[in-house]
Amino acid sequence: MTDLFLRTERPALLRYGGAALLVLLAALIRWPLNPVLGMSAPFLLFFPAIAAAAWLGGLGPGLVATGLSALLADYFWMAPAHRLHLDWPSAVQLAIFSGIGVFISLLTEGLHQARDRAGTAAAESRRAEQDLRRAQSEVRESEARDLRELEVMNRIGQGLLAQLELEPLVQAITDEATAITRAQFGSFFYNVVRRGQESYTLYTLSGVPREAFAGFPMPRNTGLFGPTFRGEGIVRSGDVTRDPRYGRNPPYHGMPQGHLPVRSYLAAPVISRSGEVLGGLFFGHAEPGVFTERDEQILTRIATQAAVAIDKVNLYREMREAREEAEAANRTKDEFLATVSHELRTPLNAILGWAQLLVDDEVDPDRRRRGLATIVRNAKLQAQLIDDLLDVSRIISGQMRLDVRPTELVSVIDAAVEAVGPAAEAKQIQVRRVLDPLAGPVAGDPARLQQVVWNLLSNAVKFTPKGGKVEVRLERVSSHVEIIVADTGMGISPDLLPHVFERFRQRDASTTRRHGGLGLGLAIVRHLVELHGGTVRVQSPGEGLGSTFIVLLPVSVAHLAAGDGPRIHPTAEPADGAAACQEDPALNLRSIRVLVVDDDPDARETLQQILEHCDAEVLTVGSAAEALAAVQSWGPHVLLSDIGMPGEDGYSLIRRLRELPPERGGRTPAAALTAFARSEDRRRALVAGFQMHVAKPVEIRELAAVVASLARGEGRGEGVAPGKSSQGMI
Repeated sequence: MTDLFLRTERPALLRYGGAALLVLLAALIRWPLNPVLGMSAPFLLFFPAIAAAAWLGGLGPGLVATGLSALLADYFWMAPAHRLHLDWPSAVQLAIFSGIGVFISLLTEGLHQARDRAGTAAAESRRAEQDLRRAQSEVRESEARDLRELEVMNRIGQGLLAQLELEPLVQAITDEATAITRAQFGSFFYNVVRRGQESYTLYTLSGVPREAFAGFPMPRNTGLFGPTFRGEGIVRSGDVTRDPRYGRNPPYHGMPQGHLPVRSYLAAPVISRSGEVLGGLFFGHAEPGVFTERDEQILTRIATQAAVAIDKVNLYREMREAREEAEAANRTKDEFLATVSHELRTPLNAILGWAQLLVDDEVDPDRRRRGLATIVRNAKLQAQLIDDLLDVSRIISGQMRLDVRPTELVSVIDAAVEAVGPAAEAKQIQVRRVLDPLAGPVAGDPARLQQVVWNLLSNAVKFTPKGGKVEVRLERVSSHVEIIVADTGMGISPDLLPHVFERFRQRDASTTRRHGGLGLGLAIVRHLVELHGGTVRVQSPGEGLGSTFIVLLPVSVAHLAAGDGPRIHPTAEPADGAAACQEDPALNLRSIRVLVVDDDPDARETLQQILEHCDAEVLTVGSAAEALAAVQSWGPHVLLSDIGMPGEDGYSLIRRLRELPPERGGRTPAAALTAFARSEDRRRALVAGFQMHVAKPVEIRELAAVVASLARGEGRGEGVAPGKSSQGMI
C-alpha cells in the first residue's frame, strides 16, 4: 500500500502543495457564491478539487485534499458557521463526504494504474499495439462509466445531506438508480410507520407515469419479490420468463394483463441499521441480459445509502413529533394550572369575603341571609372542584376504591336527576327520563355510579342553551345495561371528539371562555366506568347539533369486597376575619367611587359589600362594554376588573380604556383583581395598562389599601401578591 503514495514521478512538494492550492481555489470560488447557496451544499465545489488533486498527484494528495475540504466546509459552510462541529448529524455528513472523497481518490488511482498498465503493455510489445488500442477504448468507456457513477453517487450523497422529507428523498434515489442501471423503469416500495398509526406501504416510480401501475396490486411475497421483501439480498435475472421462480403464483401466473413487458429484472432490499427491511428497489427492462454484476454492486451501494437516508429522515420525524407532543403537553399543563388557580380562588373569594363581613354584629338580617347563601353555594362549588382533583389523584395513583354492591340504576339515575334539577330549572331546560325498571341490577358502587350520571347530566345542562332538552335513558341491551344522556346543546366539533375524555382537555381554555370548570369531569366518568368493567363513548353530529354520551355496564361486573368502610376526607377549619377598614381610619374609603367589573354575580356582590362596608361608593357591572360606558358616565376614581370574562376579557377592557382621552376616563387608575395569579399573568396585566395586579383571594385590609393607594395616585406598576397574614380575605 505504501508504494501507492509514491506512484508518480512528480516531486512530493508539487503534488501535495498542488492539492492544497486546488482546495483553496475551490474555497475561493465558493466564497462569493454564499449569497446564492448560503449554508446549503457545503461540499459542492470541493469534489472537483479532490478529483483534480487525486488525478494530478495520486492517492496521497487526493486524501489530503479530502481532509482539507472537510475541515474548510465544516468551519465555513455548515451551520452554525465559523466553528468545528462535533455533533452526530454533522459527523454523519462529514463522514459521508469523506467517504466519497476517499472513493474518488481510490477510483482516480485505479484509473492511473489502468493507464500505467496500458502504457507498459504498449512499450513491451509493438505487436500488441492494436490490442492495446481495444484495451484503451475499454478504459475510456470505463472512465466514462465511472464518472457517471461518481456523479450519481455524488448527487445521492448530496441528497443525504440536505433532504429531510421522505417522499422526495426516495423519488430522487429511484430516479438516479434507474438512470445508472439503464433500466426502462424503476420503483421503490417502502414501508412507512407514523406515530400512533398502523404501518403502510407506499411506492414511487421512475421512467414511466404512475398511471402505468395504478391498476395493479402491490407486489406479494412471490418467488421473485419475496427475497427482496425478506431482506435476503440482490436478485438479478437476465430473463425472468426463463427463471424457474417466475409464473408460479396465481391468479396471474406471470405478468398481469397490460403490465409493462419485463425480461431483465434487478431488485435490492433496503435494510436499516437495526436489520429492519425498510423496502425494496425494483428495476425492469424489456430486453434480456441488460443488468450486469457491476449493476448489482452499484445498486448495493445505493440501497445502503437509501437505508441511511431513510433512517435519518425517520429519526428526524420522530424527534419532531416528540418535541411537538412535549410542547403540547406543556401548554396543556400550564393552561390547567391557570384554570385550577382561577376556579379555586373564585369561590374562595366570595366565601372569605362574606365570612369576614358576617363577623361584624352590625350586619342586618337580610344581608346576613344573602351572605350565608352565597357562602354555602360557593363552598359546595369548591368542594366539588376539590373532589374532582382528589378523584383524579386517586385514579392516577391507582388508589380509587369501589364499595361494590348490587345496585339498582333507576334509583341512582333519579338521584342524579334531582341533583341537577335546580340548575336545569334555572335555564328552563327540560330533563326527560326514559328508564326501564327491568334493566336489572348491576354490581357497582352506587355513589360512584351516581357521580358518573351526575357528571354527564351536569355537563349536558351546562352546555345546553336556555329552553333546551336533556334526555337520560336506561335500557338493557343483550348482556349489558346502557345509560344514555343526550342533549340539544352546543355539540362537539369533529377535531375535539376523540379527546373529550382526556384529563384537563376543555372546549375553551382561554380567558374569554363562557363556561368554567377544570376539564376533569368526563375523564373521571371514563375511569369510573372502566373500573366497573364498562365503556363510555360519545357521539355528536357537530357543533350546535347536540351530543350523546353512552355508558355500557355489564350486568354483573364485580364481587363484594369485605371491610370497605366509608371514605373520610380531611376538612379545614375556617380562618378568622376582622372588619379591618373600620379599625384603621387610614383605610376608610369615604367619598371614593369604585367601579367593579366581574362576570360572576357572587363576586360582584361580595366586592360591593366589602367596599361599601369601608364607606366607598360602589357601582358593579358584568361586562367590559358596560364598564366602558360606566367610566364615561359615572366617572369612578378607581376601576377594579376581573380578567377572565366571556366575550371580552379584562386585558381588552383596559386597552380600550387607555385609548380614551383623559376627560373621558382614559387615565382612571385600575387594578386587575383576578384568580389568574401566575407571574406571566401579572406581567401581562401591567403591560396591558393596569397599575396593579391583585391575586384572589385578597385580604380586606389589602383591598382597601389598594383602592386607597390608587385613588391617591400611588399605585403605579405595582404587583400585589396574595395576602398571607391572619387577616380575613376576599
